[in-house]
Amino acid sequence: MRIALLGFMHETNSFSVEENDQPSQKLLEGDEVLAEAHPRSFIGGFVEEARRRGGTIVPIGNIFLRRGGTIHAHVFEHYRDRMLARLRQVLPVDGVYFQLHGAAAVQEPYLDAEASLIRAVREVVGHGVPCVSTYDFHSNYVDEEVQASVPFPQNTNPHIDGYERGIEAAECLFRMAAGEIRPVTRLIHIPIIGPNIGQSTWAHDPAEEQRLPMYQLNVLREELERTTPGLINLTIQGGYGYSDVPYLGMSVIATTDGDPALADRIAKQMAAAVWAKREDIRTVRPQVSIDEGVRRAMAQDEGLVCLVDLGDDPGSFCSADSPAVLEALLRLGARDAAVTIRDENVVKAAMQAGVGAELTMDVGASVDQRLYKPLRVTGRVRLIDDGNYMICGPTHGGWGREVNRAAWREASVGPRAVVRVGNKIDVIFSGPRTGKDRDFFKSAGIVLDEKRILVVKSNQAHRASFDTIVAQTYNLDSPGTSTVNYLSLPFKHLPRPMYPIDRDFDWQP
Repeated sequence: MRIALLGFMHETNSFSVEENDQPSQKLLEGDEVLAEAHPRSFIGGFVEEARRRGGTIVPIGNIFLRRGGTIHAHVFEHYRDRMLARLRQVLPVDGVYFQLHGAAAVQEPYLDAEASLIRAVREVVGHGVPCVSTYDFHSNYVDEEVQASVPFPQNTNPHIDGYERGIEAAECLFRMAAGEIRPVTRLIHIPIIGPNIGQSTWAHDPAEEQRLPMYQLNVLREELERTTPGLINLTIQGGYGYSDVPYLGMSVIATTDGDPALADRIAKQMAAAVWAKREDIRTVRPQVSIDEGVRRAMAQDEGLVCLVDLGDDPGSFCSADSPAVLEALLRLGARDAAVTIRDENVVKAAMQAGVGAELTMDVGASVDQRLYKPLRVTGRVRLIDDGNYMICGPTHGGWGREVNRAAWREASVGPRAVVRVGNKIDVIFSGPRTGKDRDFFKSAGIVLDEKRILVVKSNQAHRASFDTIVAQTYNLDSPGTSTVNYLSLPFKHLPRPMYPIDRDFDWQP
C-alpha cells in the first residue's frame, strides 16, 4: 500500500503584525519530510504503524510557516500548488495521510485553509482513495474536511499524545483500504471560545487533575469510546480563538463504522456535556492583574512562583516581545526573578558590548507596539550564546508525563543574551523565538533554585515542564494578542453568540 504524506502546520494568530506575505518559509519535500520527523510525533507514530503493516510512505511535502500572522492567499497557493505538482508525479497512491495543525487562517477565498488543501488533493488522487488526518488539540474545523478525511486530533492539553494519534490514524487507513470499516464522521461546533488555560486535560498532581473540567469530560469521552460498539473515535477539541475564521470555537467530533445515527447521538451527548461545563472551563484557572500577581509572588515565603504572561504567548504566535511584566517587577521592587523577552536589538547590543558590559537601552516592544511600549532599563550582560539547546523534558508535545530519553529533541531560539537588571532579575533576550520549558532557562544559565519568581510567556504549554517544581502559579491578565479579553481583539468573522463573550444565551447541540 502506497501512502502519500502531506503536512501543513500553522496556528494562525490573525491579530499578529507579522503576516505570512511572502513564500519564504520552511518547506520540507520528499525524503527530508521523514528525515526531520521526530519519532514521537504524529508522523513518527503514523509511519511506524504503516510500515509495521507493510505500507510504503511516499512523502510529498510538509509546510511550516514561521511567521504567526495571517497567511496571504498567494502564499497558500504557492505551497499548495507545489505539493500538488509533486503528488501528481508519484501517482497512483492507495491512501493519503495529512499532518495538519487545524488552526490556519488564510485570506479569502481560503478561509477554510485545511479543507481547501484536502479538497485540492482529493481532486488529484480521486474521491475513492481513503484519507486520514491528524490534528492539534487547538483546531477549528469545517464539516467538509472531516467528511473528506477521517480526523484523529489530539485529546490532550498540554499535548502529549501526537504519537499515539498517528498510530490510530494509520490503523484506520489500512482498515479502510481493506474494506473492514466505513467511517462516518459527525462534527458539532460548540459556541465556546477558550480560554486555553481552562482547557487542561491532565495535571501532574492527581488532586489537581480531578478538579479540571476537561479532565472530567475526557473521562466520559474515554468511557464512551471504550464501551460503544461501532465507535471508532471520539474527541473534544479546544478550538483556537485567535484564528479569525467564521467556524472557530470548541467542537466535538465522533466517527463511527458506517452508522451516522450513532455518530450523531454520541456527538450530541458529548457536546451537551461540554456545554454544561462551560462556566467551569472559564473559571477553573482565574486570572489576576500583573501587579497583583507580582505582589503575590513577592509575598510567597518559600518556593518558586510562576507568573504566566497570558497575553504574549509565543505558542499562540504572539510577538513575545512584551516588557509589561518586567516593568511591574522593577517598579514593585521584586528580586531574584527570571524573565524572557524576544528582542533582537538587545541581543545585538549585548554581543557588541560583551559579557560583563553595562547596557542602558529600551527593551521589548521591538516587533509590536500596539498594546505595550518599550521599557528603558540598565543592566549587565551575564551570558551570550547561540540559543541551541536540548529539550530533555518533561515538556509540551512529543511524549507523556514521564521523561523519555528517546523523545529528547534539539531546539533553537536564535542568539540569546542574558542581562541582569534590578535586584537579580535575569532577562533572557532572544532573537526570532523564545522558550517556555525548564531546559530553555537551564541552558541560558538560570539556576531555578536560586530564583523566587519565574515569568513564562505561555497559556498552557509551560505546565508540563514547571508544575512539578513551582510552589504556586498565577495567570496574569496581561496585554498582547493572546489575551483572554477576546472583545479587545478586532475580529471580523467571529460567530455570535459566543461564550464567554456572550453569556445570556442557551444552546443545544
